[in-house]
Amino acid sequence: MVWLGNPTTCLDRPDRAWWYLPHRHDRSVLWCNVVTTAEIQHVQTRIGATPDGFWGPKSTAAAQAHLRALMPSPHPFPKQSDITAFYGPHGTPGGKSPPTSLITLPFSIYYEGKEVRQLRPHEKCADSLLRVFDRLLVAYPSTAEARRAGILTYDGLYNPRPMRGGTAWSLHSWAIAIDFNAEHNSNRSHWPVASSMPIEIMECFAHEGWTAAGAFWSRDAMHFQATQP
Repeated sequence: MVWLGNPTTCLDRPDRAWWYLPHRHDRSVLWCNVVTTAEIQHVQTRIGATPDGFWGPKSTAAAQAHLRALMPSPHPFPKQSDITAFYGPHGTPGGKSPPTSLITLPFSIYYEGKEVRQLRPHEKCADSLLRVFDRLLVAYPSTAEARRAGILTYDGLYNPRPMRGGTAWSLHSWAIAIDFNAEHNSNRSHWPVASSMPIEIMECFAHEGWTAAGAFWSRDAMHFQATQP
């Protein structure tokens, strides 16, 4: 877990904060976060943490506890270690694909600027994902609100490939993971200090049992998967 040091004022953006981020070999870098202190305080208030604008282990634990409390019981999805037993074999490039179901979304999303109104998630999580989108529409009823939240920028669902930097298969290979707004929520950017994914979107997914990578891994906030945390 990345520990974030005490913030000081960001010289060129006084509404933001600098954080010392410890790196390997005891090296640190000074980095200006992409969200404001007020935005961090909003997340902390939402999850029941002390709204001091400092994101550390207590805030991370509070975020995870908050989202777990929203998840259904019994949980509808398996642990990540049990996905093959639950979902069956993953897809392969140019080969077999997992069983999927077509869902029609309640609003349009956009992949590389092209409108998308239907998706094909794995059949065992398709209805759940559709209900997530229904919740997102309630949370962000206007196109302008949805655009600001980042949910109109769709970055993929089914993509049979190994995980980045590894040999295990990505959960996208089962069509059980979906990405949004990757430009502002990258794989290596810390959430919420350097990622803009709203906690309200994570809540919409949590109500259906989906894991928000940003909250549970502290990075890769674009990514949501149909597994237990």
